[in-house]
Amino acid sequence: MLYDKMITNGLKVISASRRTDMVAGDPVMLATLLREKCPPENVHSLVLWTKNAYSVLRHTVLREQLKKYDQVYLHYSITGLGGSFLEPKVPDTRTALSHIPELVKILKNPSRLRIRFDPVVHFKQSDGTIIENLKYFEHIASVIGKNNIRDVSVSWVQIYGKVNKRLNQYHITPLSVPHEQWQEEANWLKKVADLNNITLHGCCVPGWPRSRCIDGDLLNALHPKGYVASTKRAKGQRPGCGCTESWDIGWYHACPHGCIYCYANPQKY
Repeated sequence: MLYDKMITNGLKVISASRRTDMVAGDPVMLATLLREKCPPENVHSLVLWTKNAYSVLRHTVLREQLKKYDQVYLHYSITGLGGSFLEPKVPDTRTALSHIPELVKILKNPSRLRIRFDPVVHFKQSDGTIIENLKYFEHIASVIGKNNIRDVSVSWVQIYGKVNKRLNQYHITPLSVPHEQWQEEANWLKKVADLNNITLHGCCVPGWPRSRCIDGDLLNALHPKGYVASTKRAKGQRPGCGCTESWDIGWYHACPHGCIYCYANPQKY
């Protein structure tokens, strides 16, 4: 697997992980991989991705390993759907938001924390009930804005074949979003973001500027020792992705959250 490759030289940006929630899924394995494959002296920045920040805050083994790195940057997904049957094992929104002040303290700079309101969903159940999460963004934006979080990534759900099969098992129909409706939603999200002094980043959103979830320029600007990482565009990403080079140490293992709509989760429901 990818994490079996050895780091050779230079300061790397380590990603853990776009592919599965390593922080929540197996913090011991994550700490072990970091200790064995990613020595702090070779790491410019460690970029974490999670829907449940509990291990960053409370897991002793992982916490101690994270302390060894000069810079930790966190992508923290809060969709408003935590605890629902769509995200059955994700913390509810109130709990997720309550962790932000302590996360900012651990990361030592609110600019090292990015919230992901990702994805925006529109589903219909067999009884006609409509499930949407846009309505939660206003409250989420208000709370994170008050905590000086200035960056939010957003995207609209993509229905891949295996996701559609999984949704069908739950008698859920994904609703198409006409361009006019999508534009209204995008405009509203930007308006709410502006009101809370937040910059909205579209993660591979057609028609929006190409954004960087892993941004070498930003990580360089935030680095406490002024060290420099690569700002070359990453290879192998989607055409709309502007991310810079990093080494992702995760893989598509089953995620503990069980999010029904997730394209990355190979688990069968």
